[in-house]
Amino acid sequence: MPSTRQFPVIKKTVSEDLTIHGSEDYRFLDSGDGCRLEQFGPHRLIRPCPTAYWRRELPDLWETADAVHERGRGGEGRWTIRRSLPSQWPITWQGLRLTIKPTGFGHLGLFPEHAAHWPWLTQRLSGAQGEEPPRILHLFAYTGAMTLAAARSGARLCHVDAVADTVAWARRNATASGLDKHPIRWIKDDVMKFTAREIRRHRRYEGIILDPPSYGKGPAGERWILEQHLTPLLERLAPLLSDQPRFVLFTCHSTGFSPALMRNLMADFVATAGGNLQSGSMLLSADNLRRQLPCGYYVRWTPSKSATTTV
Repeated sequence: MPSTRQFPVIKKTVSEDLTIHGSEDYRFLDSGDGCRLEQFGPHRLIRPCPTAYWRRELPDLWETADAVHERGRGGEGRWTIRRSLPSQWPITWQGLRLTIKPTGFGHLGLFPEHAAHWPWLTQRLSGAQGEEPPRILHLFAYTGAMTLAAARSGARLCHVDAVADTVAWARRNATASGLDKHPIRWIKDDVMKFTAREIRRHRRYEGIILDPPSYGKGPAGERWILEQHLTPLLERLAPLLSDQPRFVLFTCHSTGFSPALMRNLMADFVATAGGNLQSGSMLLSADNLRRQLPCGYYVRWTPSKSATTTV
């Protein structure tokens, strides 16, 4: 049932690209010719990047890669190992201990560009002394880096992903980061089914994070197709938010998306909720490179009382 609560009208729309320059254990090294070169801990990896049409800036550096992922039919591919490479290894990012593990789809267990949102999350989750910890719903939560960034800021999390192995990976990251005792509900479920049940149960959250993929499968074979299911999911945002909401963070990496498209997708929610929107690209950058690498897009919503917050 649609929410009947009254929210203030939209106050502000801000456009701002967010850039990540790296961390103690991560470096963006170069991009071009349809690929990206990155270093995770001691290992350098080449992965496909269809948007990187330009020429490589540092072609000789690519010869130092430990492994190359080549995409196959249906998205899954294979890794060609050039030098010794373990099946998995730990890295540290802004105090979190995370496991990197090359998968058949070329994923590694971390989207570095998402770290651009971590300081903003900390700010949004800080509250007056004595308040109840904010409840945050994280959908398509993957291996939990964003979940843990929110948890260490004091929030109570509901972490939802459809893949059992991925949820287990996230829990191991929580243990390695010293957050395994934190109040986190680890849920293996189809996002559409889970959110429908949460609405029926009248469970509400102060914040919602979602990073939907282009395609996916639920634990019982449910299919997630972005073009078919995203709009119905976004229509559930307002009913899932509490009477004292703090934010919605919506990111996406699918080809063809843009900040304007994501603002349009949020239009109906904003018409109900009012507040402020910030949107833009998520970029990887290095001081010695001319080009930044676009790695997806985001839109953030905050209620109107945070009109001055555009971090």
